[in-house]
Amino acid sequence: MPNDCWNHITITASKEQLNAIIDTEFKDAPEWAFKIKARGLGACVFNLWSRWEPDFKRLEGLIEKYRSCWIKNEWSEEGGEAGVWIGTMREGKKEIQEMQWTEMCLEEQQHRFRTDSVESHITDGPSPDEDDFESDNVN
Repeated sequence: MPNDCWNHITITASKEQLNAIIDTEFKDAPEWAFKIKARGLGACVFNLWSRWEPDFKRLEGLIEKYRSCWIKNEWSEEGGEAGVWIGTMREGKKEIQEMQWTEMCLEEQQHRFRTDSVESHITDGPSPDEDDFESDNVN
């Protein structure tokens, strides 16, 4: 089973090209995998699910086909890989910028953000006084 990769995509384009992109280019995505978050006359923000990693070829194809568009994809996959991909066409040339890093995988997030024993750590022992947080200033 593939790792889930969630893509938070922003697209700007002319009104006509934006409508064409949103209305036709993602029709093959299952309804649960494509969710528009905000849409205006010249921009759209949506979440898109993919397997393992972003579909970089699809994004590159969009900037080649719809030359007025600018695309930013902020993505992360459950194994801990994450990144940002930005693409557009400038003066007839494809311009792409990418940055990738490793962050917490899904299992580590679940482990670190578990709440089963947080309350006992917070409530056990005496409450801190404001004096505990003051610095040792010497006057």
